[in-house]
Amino acid sequence: MKENPYSAMLGVMRQASEPSGPAGPIHLLLGKVLSADPLRVDVAGTPQEAERFYVSLHLLKGWKETLDLDCSEVSGRFDLTASCPCPDGGGHNGSAAAMANGTMTAKCSATLAETVLKQGDLVLLLSEDNQVFYLIDKVVRMT
Repeated sequence: MKENPYSAMLGVMRQASEPSGPAGPIHLLLGKVLSADPLRVDVAGTPQEAERFYVSLHLLKGWKETLDLDCSEVSGRFDLTASCPCPDGGGHNGSAAAMANGTMTAKCSATLAETVLKQGDLVLLLSEDNQVFYLIDKVVRMT
């Protein structure tokens, strides 16, 4: 009789979660940013240097997001001024705004001017060996 594939998958997951598993267990950790540039994070009382981290791109200076804005809920009288810097001498950089029948829509790009991480921030980390850390995101305590 063929083995149930779900049972086989569960067996592999159990093996991976054991300390003697192929990669060891993955740990969720909470860190505290000691400095953002260069990155230093306190992990369980031990300062860790930047070379030990893989960081989510959305936390870093220069990360670019493209946004579609729907301003259909905006009402009232307003003036619209738009500009589009075109460093390529007349080309278009992807930003645009339009108004039709009183509804405004816009497509724009936003680039982080500085890193999201600041000294004192709490960060969520993953590690399987406490040597290499995956910095997933900045977190806050709900009070």
